[in-house]
Amino acid sequence: MQSLLAFKNGLHDPAGRLVSWSVVSQSCCNWEGVSCDRLTGRVVAVDLHNCSLIGDFRSAVLIELRALEFLDVSFNNFTRPSIPPQMGLLKNLRYLNLSTAGFAGTIPWQLGNLSALTVLDFSSSANSMLKSPDLSWLSNLTALKYLSLNGVDLSATPSSWGQTVSRLSQFIDLKMSNCRLTGSIPPSLLNLTYLETLYLDGNTFQSEFPPWLVHMTSLVTLRLNSSNLNGSLPFGLSHMPHIQSISSGNNNLFANVTQIFQGPWKKLAFFQMRKSNLQGSLPSSIGNLTSLSLLDLKHNKLKGTIPESFGLLRSLTVLDLGYNQLTGPIPSSIGSLSKLINISLTHNSLSGAISESHFHSLHNLKYLDLSSNKLAFNITANWTPPFDLFVLRLAHCHIEGKFPLFLKSQRSMMTLDLSNNTLTGKIPSWLWSLPKLERLALSHNQLKGPIPSQLYNSTSLKEVELRGNQLSGNLPNPAKGSVAGFPWELDLSINKISGPIPQQICTMLRSSNFLSLASNELEGQIPACICEKTEYLEALDLSDNKLNGQLPSNFGNCSSLKVLNVADNKLEGQIPVEVGKLKKLQVLHISDNMLSGHVPSSLQNCKMLEILDLSGNSLLGKMPEWIADLSKLRILVLRSNNFQGEIPIQICYLQKLQFLDLAMNKLSGSIPQHLSNLSTLMNRTFTSSGSSELRYGNYYKEEIHMVVKGHEWAYKYILSTVTSLDLSANNFTGHIPVDMGYLKGLLSLNLSHNHLTGYIPQRI
Repeated sequence: MQSLLAFKNGLHDPAGRLVSWSVVSQSCCNWEGVSCDRLTGRVVAVDLHNCSLIGDFRSAVLIELRALEFLDVSFNNFTRPSIPPQMGLLKNLRYLNLSTAGFAGTIPWQLGNLSALTVLDFSSSANSMLKSPDLSWLSNLTALKYLSLNGVDLSATPSSWGQTVSRLSQFIDLKMSNCRLTGSIPPSLLNLTYLETLYLDGNTFQSEFPPWLVHMTSLVTLRLNSSNLNGSLPFGLSHMPHIQSISSGNNNLFANVTQIFQGPWKKLAFFQMRKSNLQGSLPSSIGNLTSLSLLDLKHNKLKGTIPESFGLLRSLTVLDLGYNQLTGPIPSSIGSLSKLINISLTHNSLSGAISESHFHSLHNLKYLDLSSNKLAFNITANWTPPFDLFVLRLAHCHIEGKFPLFLKSQRSMMTLDLSNNTLTGKIPSWLWSLPKLERLALSHNQLKGPIPSQLYNSTSLKEVELRGNQLSGNLPNPAKGSVAGFPWELDLSINKISGPIPQQICTMLRSSNFLSLASNELEGQIPACICEKTEYLEALDLSDNKLNGQLPSNFGNCSSLKVLNVADNKLEGQIPVEVGKLKKLQVLHISDNMLSGHVPSSLQNCKMLEILDLSGNSLLGKMPEWIADLSKLRILVLRSNNFQGEIPIQICYLQKLQFLDLAMNKLSGSIPQHLSNLSTLMNRTFTSSGSSELRYGNYYKEEIHMVVKGHEWAYKYILSTVTSLDLSANNFTGHIPVDMGYLKGLLSLNLSHNHLTGYIPQRI
């Protein structure tokens, strides 16, 4: 009893789970989470899992409980991170769970003394700080049946780890996900003849899919996704007598689904192989997999039609065939699968009509994504669906005319995407009455009418896209205090909204993260109060309007701002010095206005800037040398201004610069020899993520314009791979530097309309 009280004293118990642990009690055996032996009265089990405990893990106290057989302290947050070696003294322990409890450091080898253990769990998140450079300490745990090392760093473990593990022949459950294992999956695991569960996903094996796995006949669950495996998927998997779950997605495997699903698969319930290079057509024999609950073949190369036999999969709850090359109609037999919760067939080439028969028994359906197909919706106006969806995505689905009325009944709807269709008329008022709607996407339709005032009064809406419609009229100017404010993210760009920006916008932006009013017909001045108390605003796009006056100095108060775009307006005056306060700014567009004066040196404080476009103004003076301090700069556009003097040599050391446009100024002198130091232009090496877009936040996609032979080209979707150097229409003299021939990554080079002499370097 005293030992447990001492253990409690080192902890903070915000959930009050240890209230019963008190000196008032005559016995600790009645405390929550404590169990005692009926004969001896000694503590044999302490179960404190998921108790939200915070503080010091006092192992020195717990080891006094020598009769302890069960210890579970998982899902807590202990502040002394290392696992105490003294725990190896608890020789009677059969169950030890230290998962997701804040432990870090090396797993002590002394735990190998716990020879009675049958269950051992160290699992944690993928960024866990636990590690084990050697697994030899496991060798003495001969009774072990369940071992979870998920998230433990085993990168320093010798390749012989498989032999160590395979000696523990009683294993039923072995989990080693996200352990940074490399090499190949050791065939010695075949010795684990009782193994039912094997998790090896999230490692970097760099080897072929092990063909010998088909001989592990006791396996029930196999997870190998995201393990850098290649080669062919062995057909023998379908003959494994007990296999119920296979997850092998996100590998570079080759297999033909026609052959895969012609196997017997006697008990298969879960099959996930997304992003796995699967090919072929789905066979009608897939209808024989009557135990199948989840089928996920997203992001593969499947062709052909969806078989009518899918209607025989009565146990199916999740069906994801998105991002393939499927054609033909969706079989109406799917409508009989009453257990279906999730259907995603997005981004295929499916065609034909969708009618009520496709949904007649889908009472449990919560997620439906049919977007980006060639479907035609043939739903009667008075249809009442059997389901109440959470998510509905029907973008690019050729939906015409007025809003589908069946949406009225979807009271649980949280996400609705009807973008890129041909919806017409006004946005119906009942749409704003859906009580749980958080995300609404209606972009690129033919919607008309004024901006609905309900847009500002919703307490649930977080993201609203109305881009690319024909909405008109003024922005509503509600009375002070009468609105909840803008949604967290709001896109009203490419419409016909006119008039001034109301002063009330300053209040409504206080809870916003993103606002785009670009490409409308707004006029008047930008309200001076626009950045008062906008602590969350990260992106503001007012470009391509008719706004005039000066840029408000108040912009400097938008401390979270990452994107500011006021290009293509009629703004005058100078760039406010206060813009330099925007320490998080990544994108600044002030192009195509009527700004004058010098570029304020305070901009050098914007160290996060990646894109700076000041083109099409009347800015003057020398090119600022401090631009070289913006080490993250990727795109710099200063064309069509009145800059004079030479190009500062410091600019030649911007290692990430991929797009430099200084055309149509009054720059002079020679072209710097050191332009070859622009490493991105030399090697065309980019640091962007897998996408070729430059995105900032969920919605803002960067776009830049490049002039080639007098024609202006807009780049958005491949912007991260575009490289250009334009020094045309200036007063440069001398020779073209020979080093320019080393800029092999350039896609466009323009030196025309200068006073250059000599030869064109051969490498160019």
